[in-house]
Amino acid sequence: MNNISVDENIKVVAITGGKNVPSRRYRINALIPFLTKRNIELTELCPIFSTYPPSFRLLRLPWFALTLLERLTFIYRSRGFDAVILQREMISTMPTLERLLPRPRVLDVDDAIYLHRNGCAAEYIARSCSLVVCGNHYLAEKFSHWHPNVVVIPTGVDTEKLRPIVNRNSTESPIIGWIGTAGNYRYLKMIEPALSQVLASFPNVRLQIIADQFPAFLEHLGEQLDFSLWKPNIENDLLPRFTIGIMPLMDNEWARGKCAFKMLQYMAAGIPVVASPVGMNAEIFATSSVGLPAQNSDEWLKSLTMLLQDQEIAKHMGKNGRQLVEKEFSLSVVCSKWKKALSEMLG
Repeated sequence: MNNISVDENIKVVAITGGKNVPSRRYRINALIPFLTKRNIELTELCPIFSTYPPSFRLLRLPWFALTLLERLTFIYRSRGFDAVILQREMISTMPTLERLLPRPRVLDVDDAIYLHRNGCAAEYIARSCSLVVCGNHYLAEKFSHWHPNVVVIPTGVDTEKLRPIVNRNSTESPIIGWIGTAGNYRYLKMIEPALSQVLASFPNVRLQIIADQFPAFLEHLGEQLDFSLWKPNIENDLLPRFTIGIMPLMDNEWARGKCAFKMLQYMAAGIPVVASPVGMNAEIFATSSVGLPAQNSDEWLKSLTMLLQDQEIAKHMGKNGRQLVEKEFSLSVVCSKWKKALSEMLG
């Protein structure tokens, strides 16, 4: 283990899952300028070949060979750093070259990756690291079975770029908004009946979806549906225009491992949230009045209706959410936690 003083510059390299992987964007890349101010030099190794296998089976063997070869180069490129951060397995769900990387190693976890292959890869990598960083307490409890040194560092929000609109135009149509990937449309489908009822009751309300694919299952909403193709930093422009941010989830093991980042983004934008009280979402609801939990279609209908009708309550909840994010989840706060964790690990 390296002995580094508190004021000495720390050089860290992070191996991520790919350029457009959310965990890379929000848990590594976004931290770089904030960590620099804290004497931590963070370098990314962002793979050309994705951590995840192609859907077309005939391409998987050449993908595996090329991906393994690229990861071998990461072992050499990681030399000379004070610590190596792994965001998950170097090749999805499989233990491969992780223990060949220089020590000390840090595993950074923001999803329930232990659900894959009975957790064998997650356990293998966790035990080979000097520190495990988890995005929430639920994940920390799981990984504490495999490692004695586990800390919780949430996914931070850039509160300098994502800011509430100071003077909202009261004549604009109210917007119920959702941001995410098409892979999570299954959660939106759960509450589609409630959304349809709300939009039918409030003809001036619009549903804004920001994602990588058009939600064809919502096409029947007609002109009340707005779709924006996701691009980097689009949340900074569009989320503050929302009237309500929504985050539906199924209550299962995978959802309990989520780090409530969508909810935190809405809160940073100063808007109230209606969300499933699952995992970290429930923790946030218990901390402050930032919105309304909803567990079934009736609750989704009532919660959305209430916030659309009572602007004062909605405004108050949005203000609470912004204050909580600034205090607990801003990138500045998160990077201070990273500084403390790395300094303690390095002695």
